[in-house]
Amino acid sequence: MDVACLPSPYGAMDPNATSDANATESGDNTELVVLQEVFYHYVMPVLIITGVLTNIINILTLWKVNQLQRKQHNHQAQTTTYRYLFWLAIADMMASLSLVPAIVYLDREELPYGWAFYYAHLEIPLMNGLTSASVYIVVGLSVDRYIAVCHPRRYLELSAPRLAVIRIACSFLVPVALYLPQGFFMETACAASSAGWTYQSSPGNESAKQYYEFFVELCHRIFPAVILAVLNGCIIYTFRKTTAKRNQMTSKPLVSTESSSASKRSEEQSRSHQERRLVHLLVAIVVSFLTTTLPSAVLALVDIRGATYGSFGLEVFRALANCLEAFGLSLNFVLYFVFVNGVREVLKNAVCGLAAHTKVSRGCSNSTTSNTKSTECVEL
Repeated sequence: MDVACLPSPYGAMDPNATSDANATESGDNTELVVLQEVFYHYVMPVLIITGVLTNIINILTLWKVNQLQRKQHNHQAQTTTYRYLFWLAIADMMASLSLVPAIVYLDREELPYGWAFYYAHLEIPLMNGLTSASVYIVVGLSVDRYIAVCHPRRYLELSAPRLAVIRIACSFLVPVALYLPQGFFMETACAASSAGWTYQSSPGNESAKQYYEFFVELCHRIFPAVILAVLNGCIIYTFRKTTAKRNQMTSKPLVSTESSSASKRSEEQSRSHQERRLVHLLVAIVVSFLTTTLPSAVLALVDIRGATYGSFGLEVFRALANCLEAFGLSLNFVLYFVFVNGVREVLKNAVCGLAAHTKVSRGCSNSTTSNTKSTECVEL
């Protein structure tokens, strides 16, 4: 059913509306149009496709690694860590998909009503909620690693698998409550030309909205960044301290030379090596998170009013921050491949299996063709 476009009592789009493509009304018309064309028509689609594909690979690979960990009855902390990484890949994939509607319409002055409603009420809560869920999963993973490294005796009490499930669920539910009010900050309105729909800031207390958005930004990026920096600093310090003690203990001559003692020592070294790689992976994830999200946090705090557009320099920074955050959604694939042996093994087996399957299929096709030719010769 079509919705009739009636002139809004508030006129055309409010100058504080969060449209990214109204630069045609500014003095820097040509420069801003070229900027948006390059970043949002060419760069951003490549980043979105890369993010979706790499996270699909991450989901399938980590699911397989989780299955192998359970079959081998590996250390519980490692299994829980892979569970966090699995759901982090799901959150990153969903966040990448949520960016697709954002680049469908860059010029949002004359929209179909359905798109105007989506941009007014759903776009910002959906995108920010999913990226926030990804951030909170990283925080939950850091808390889990912090307890495993700094308080190992209390790990089962404070970070049992059931608690990991609760933390992951809260990582998705808390952003819903956090960003739900933002769905009511905008409203649909008839375009100035009356040829379509647009959206504008809904009437209300603008200062209260700005304070709320400032609070949300603190909860989304600033507070998690501080928590991650503190937790991972403690993890690195304690892990180095523990590793030094282990090296001193293993360097001492063994009184007993029994095979059981040697196998136990080898098992401890293998576990220590895996824990070291997981700690390195966590640090790499946190560093990549801070690198790719802090520019967006700075932008949100600088542009707290949510202006439609600003100076050319601000728009360049906005485009770079948006692309950098989109790039961060696909960066974990590289980190998993570098730091996790299980991921490399699963990917290697998958590639080898695919290559073998292709080779067998070609061989079967060639043999079938030759058999057909020989049959035809016999019939002749």
